[in-house]
Order: sequence, then structure tokens, then C-alpha cells
Amino acid sequence: MSDPVVLTRHRALIEGGLSTALAGSSFLHKVLRYHLGLEDEDGTPQRKTGKLLRPSLALHSAGELGGDLEKALPAAVALEMVHNFSLIHDDIQDRDETRRGRAAVWVIHGTAQAINSGDLLQALAVREALRSGAAVAQALVESTAEMIEGQALDLGFEGCPAGVRAYVDMIDRKTGALIRCAFRIGGLLALASGDTLDRLDDLGKHLGRAFQIRDDVLGIWGKEEATGKPAGSDIRRRKTSLPAALGFELARGKDRAILERVYGQEAVTDADVAAATQVLERLEVRDEAEGWLSESLGAAEIALGKAGFSRRGAEEMEELLTYLERRER
Repeated sequence: MSDPVVLTRHRALIEGGLSTALAGSSFLHKVLRYHLGLEDEDGTPQRKTGKLLRPSLALHSAGELGGDLEKALPAAVALEMVHNFSLIHDDIQDRDETRRGRAAVWVIHGTAQAINSGDLLQALAVREALRSGAAVAQALVESTAEMIEGQALDLGFEGCPAGVRAYVDMIDRKTGALIRCAFRIGGLLALASGDTLDRLDDLGKHLGRAFQIRDDVLGIWGKEEATGKPAGSDIRRRKTSLPAALGFELARGKDRAILERVYGQEAVTDADVAAATQVLERLEVRDEAEGWLSESLGAAEIALGKAGFSRRGAEEMEELLTYLERRER
């Protein structure tokens, strides 16, 4: 399915802002342009910058609430830079060798230089955010801290999956923090009231949950040609996803023993992935997770109706919600 308007209207503007923010001839600047998809490995310009979800949401909400898009652009760019700094570090921590179908930064340049690259990208993001004002920069820094805390929780759950309540708290931080920040930035730049900012936060919370839950379902049952990863990749990584959290709450006897064995060992084989997947399917976990997704999307739609967007702006956001429900990553 084609990308929704929210993700396409400002794409060229965001990509231009990223190119400006990352201009420079240093080694690390070149690494960062490669990582964000602005250049290939030999420095040839290209445009493989992903969906640009977070900056697109920031510009959409700013425009809908009467903010100045020119002033909002640095903040939107900063959001994408923070997201990508986290991806550089995530790839190191998870030992993922590819990112968006290309070699991860740490694979090409080593772990130490990848850490340096991520650190620089975070610093440059704060510099960009300050161009949109101190309040925006503060919101971004606070959300960045919350995201990092969520990543720490996620790593701590590996091999010892959390319960559903702890899982939701983790994704509200790791995934939800920057999505909520995108809406808040739009509101701040439009000088929205405190009540409106609270409603935007609510929209971002439910949208963030829906986004992560869809990823979680695809991380076990997604098709490799669509996701770029084999089915069951999240089981192989022993990742605490919603299906895993639900599975551990529901499993008893032999089923629980299988999950505990698979998620408790260092090396997970294809047979282990198949065995754990069969347990989750016997427990009908996928249907349960899809129900959580529908609930989150429904709550996001209710929050959207209170956000103060125009009729057209709300309809374009509803198109995005439908896209998130059906997407194949």
C-alpha cells in the first residue's frame, strides 16, 4: 500500500533539513550521512531515509495548530537525528548487522567509531532543536532521556521476559517517548494551551503503542520479503515483545517449559524458534496481540478527535492509523 500523505507531504523538506544539519567533511559527518540514508558508503548522494515518521508528525501537528513550519523544521530534523542516534547504538547492543537493508555502521567502522557517531548525532540534534527554541530543546532532551531508559529496560528483559504491564511501561518509554515528543513539539511551536499539549501527549501515547505492537507481531510472524528479517527474528533475539509477554502469562506446563528454555539460553536455533512459535500459536497469542493493536488504534482515534486538527488534517492522520494497522514494516 502507498505511504499516507502525512509521511509524504514534507519528505523533501525534512531530507533537505537533514542534509543541512549534517553538512561537514569530517569522517563522522560522512558516517552519519550514510547511516541516515543521505549517501551511500562511497559518499554518492541518495535518498533512503526511511519513513521519517517522527519529523513528519511534528510538522503535521505544527501546521495543523497554526505553527510556523520554517521554525518547526529544525525541531523535526532533531527528532529524526535522535531516533537515528538510538538506532546506531541499538544495532551495536543487538549485534544487528544490517539497517534498512544496508550494513550497519558498527559493521563497517567498528564498535568504537559507531559509538562516537551516535554520540555526535545526539549532540547535533540538540543543536538543531535549540534553533526552534529552548522549550522545544528541553522537550527533546527529556524525551531522549526517557527513550534511553526504555532501551535499558528492554535490554534488561532479554532472557527474562517481562509481564504485560512492565512491557507496556517499557514501550511507552522506548518507542512512545519520541512519538509523543513529535506531537508536543508541534503544539509548543503553535503556542498551544496546556490542555491541548496534554491531549497531544495522549494521542502520541496510543500511536506509539500501536506502532510498537505492529512491529512486535511482524517480529515473529512477518514475511522475510517484507521485513528483511526471517520469521521469528524477535524470538531468536530473545526480545521481550508483546507476544512473548502474553505467552509467558498464559503458558503452563510443557508450553511454559519450552518458552523458558528458549528465552533463557544464549544461542537460539531454528528448531527453538519453531518450537516457541508453535507454543505462541497454540495459545492464540497473535490474535490477542492484534486485539491490543486495534485497541491502541481506537484510543488514538479518540484522542485525535480532541487534538484540535482541521477536518482534513484529522482525516490524513486517520489514513496513517490505517497504514500502521496494515503495514508490513
